[in-house]
Amino acid sequence: MNSIILCEKPSQARNLRAALGDRHGRILAAQGHLLRLEVPEEVNPAWKVWGLDVLRPAKGRYGWRPDEGNGKAERLDEIRKALSGAGRVIIATDCDREGQAIGESLVRHLGFRGEVLRAMFTAEDETSLRAAFAALKPNAHWGRLFEAAVARAQSDQIFNLTMTRAATVKLRPEGWRGPLGIGRVRTPTLGLVCARELEIRGFTPRDFYEIEAVVAGAAAEGSLWYRPRGDARIFDPDRADRIALAAASYHGPIEVAREARKSVPPRPFDLPSLQKHAGKWGWGAKKVLDVAQALYERHKLITYPRAETRYLPENLVPSAGNLLDALRGIGELAPQLPAVPVIRKGKSGLWSDAGIAGASHHALIPNVNTPNMSAAVAALDHDERTLFDAIARAFIAAISPDHEFDETTLSFSVEVPAAPGSVDVVRFQARGRVVTRPGWKAVLEDEENGEDEEQGDDAVLPAFANGDIVSCTSVRARPRQTTAPKRYTEGDLIDAMHNAWRFVKDEAERERLKEAKGIGTPATRDSILEGLKRQGMLVLDKKNLVPTDLALWLYKLLCESAPELVDPGATARMEARLDDVLAGSADADTVIGEIADRAGGLVARLSEVTPATSPTFKRPPSGAMLAAARDKAKREGTRLPRGAADDAEICRTFLGPRRLASAGPSEKQLAYAQKLSEETGMDLPEAARLDAAALSKWIDAARSAGGKDLASPKQREWIAKLVGEGAKPPRGYPDRIGANDARAFLDKAFGKKAARR
Repeated sequence: MNSIILCEKPSQARNLRAALGDRHGRILAAQGHLLRLEVPEEVNPAWKVWGLDVLRPAKGRYGWRPDEGNGKAERLDEIRKALSGAGRVIIATDCDREGQAIGESLVRHLGFRGEVLRAMFTAEDETSLRAAFAALKPNAHWGRLFEAAVARAQSDQIFNLTMTRAATVKLRPEGWRGPLGIGRVRTPTLGLVCARELEIRGFTPRDFYEIEAVVAGAAAEGSLWYRPRGDARIFDPDRADRIALAAASYHGPIEVAREARKSVPPRPFDLPSLQKHAGKWGWGAKKVLDVAQALYERHKLITYPRAETRYLPENLVPSAGNLLDALRGIGELAPQLPAVPVIRKGKSGLWSDAGIAGASHHALIPNVNTPNMSAAVAALDHDERTLFDAIARAFIAAISPDHEFDETTLSFSVEVPAAPGSVDVVRFQARGRVVTRPGWKAVLEDEENGEDEEQGDDAVLPAFANGDIVSCTSVRARPRQTTAPKRYTEGDLIDAMHNAWRFVKDEAERERLKEAKGIGTPATRDSILEGLKRQGMLVLDKKNLVPTDLALWLYKLLCESAPELVDPGATARMEARLDDVLAGSADADTVIGEIADRAGGLVARLSEVTPATSPTFKRPPSGAMLAAARDKAKREGTRLPRGAADDAEICRTFLGPRRLASAGPSEKQLAYAQKLSEETGMDLPEAARLDAAALSKWIDAARSAGGKDLASPKQREWIAKLVGEGAKPPRGYPDRIGANDARAFLDKAFGKKAARR
């Protein structure tokens, strides 16, 4: 039977060819999504004019259309022709919803009627890929995964486009040229940042008090404290004085309690927790995902990076020892490794099938099948090594022994007069710990506490015995001040999106939404943040996210007119319904309809809004524009004009029309560079993405990677056309055609003169 393998991208195709050869069939690479959803005006011409319509097609779903940009049409045509003569297709895309959608939508759209199988893998080394193809299952086994992807894409198309058009028509402020982008995930994410900013700006410090009592016995002396937390803090100075007065006269026994305690380690990272962790280094969410993707795809050192759970499936328990052995060859990690892995099963542990239920892939860990792991790690650059080290240490800690310690608590209680005829019992205490077995904390040091661990003091305590009689020798009410909350870093905001249940007030619903995945998905949250920055809603101040004036104006307006749009809890409820599709407890079309109905209700609210005269907002410059302006200022030895970093018009004037036209690369140049990056394995630096000249230099270097120039886009276009007409493809086709091979192929086809031309 003629068999075709569909994978997601050229780099994945190379990995599959290296592992499988052609024994399972011809391997064809997509380029991400080769299909797009129809746009509203393609469904209903009347929708070309922006208005207050709910943009749900009469047939319920938007159809697929070929996405023709960046060479995708040629790839789709190649796949179409291959499928026409095939009897079997094996989908070998990424293991998440998007991967399933990329592969299965192609098969459905192209009308394939043969056998469809699925290869599922969470690592791209040869051992993992061969194992996946030895365990092929009918693609129908993942029907819910596809329907969940469809439900999410269709819901977002309907909700986001409907709300963006309605908000733009009704709310767009004077002087703002672009649309007011409103999204099911984007807008409540913006709401989190705006709410925090307003809280910071409106913050007024409050004085509170912590009471220190120094007590002495026959053989020891030490300080005990009364310092409640949160709303229980002592804000009333009169109450602080009453507590201090009561403590000052204390004479009596001191209680000494000793307890042997232990804490279990945190589980390995999922993508949100990894992005939060790396935020401590000043890394943005996109950088974390890009570096993790390189570790997974190019170096094959970690499992699938877009992990959405911190559990591992129970069938991976036997591999724990093998992975531990593979990590022993890495010098700085070797001293931290336990002799044997500690296996903790169940939802309170690490290996849990119940914990992973509803997730399409498991926690992010080092890849047990990486050949010669120590050599592969030695070849990493600084950022890759930093991230791999964090991922490896998180796994090592998770299979290390418990952290064990003896905890001692000293305490005494006093009665403090309260309301007439009543007293409050106030307990002073001091707490200290002596570590008896470092366990997993020797691996993570002070970076992170285990999930079951309470905060405590590590102070050296005075040597009191239980029941010793002590007297208070001095007491002091120490004044403190409350502090404003901190702004979100990208990592903090990703964590807030992941744990959206925290922003729900109803206790029962909070508990229910804890089981959901927050708002957005691990694969899309970084792009949500990038989109808000591009839209002029968020800017970076060092590593902190700050909303622009436009964002704050829009947030306040939506809070008054349609608060559901900025409520993370409301979106978390929608996410929970989308998860129900994956779990099989809801039908995709039912959920799509529910979300479309919500959009209709919100449009009705916005239709009634008549905003007061709005201020004129300045649009911030794009990253490319600002980078070009800074480059010009550096070359000319001048400073950026005042306001250029915040106002695109000032920045544009400083650059001048000629420089601005060439400041950033074209979409075509950037797409070609991205393709070269995938094909050569070379990193595409952020600086090159923002500057056309720098990107041209990088392309020249990439085309010479390995001493062999690669074919130009024009050469590739002609070669694809000729191969499609039946010509025998040149060596390296379609992913890595050398320039010399391309030239020789075209010389032969057209004659030297024509080919050179």
